[in-house]
Amino acid sequence: MKADIVAMTTTGCAKNNELLKDIHFPIVIVEEAAEVFEGHILTAFSEKTEHVVLIGDYLQLRPSPASYQLEKEYNLSMSMFERLVKNDF
Repeated sequence: MKADIVAMTTTGCAKNNELLKDIHFPIVIVEEAAEVFEGHILTAFSEKTEHVVLIGDYLQLRPSPASYQLEKEYNLSMSMFERLVKNDF
């Protein structure tokens, strides 16, 4: 398979992980990154990922965990994008 660009949701990336594991993705772009759970973004990375571009407004929408208890216990309502911005990364 040869492609310059592969576009998919983070869910699609996780579901097709076995298919994608041997493909070299040096750049990963995440649109609306403030709404995506950190774990979902991490599924798009491989050992060959060199650059990550997070696009969005971290002050606008946040991830919406299904479990209130897990949200509070693990701070799941804060995206990786927001966490990085707030830590001056």
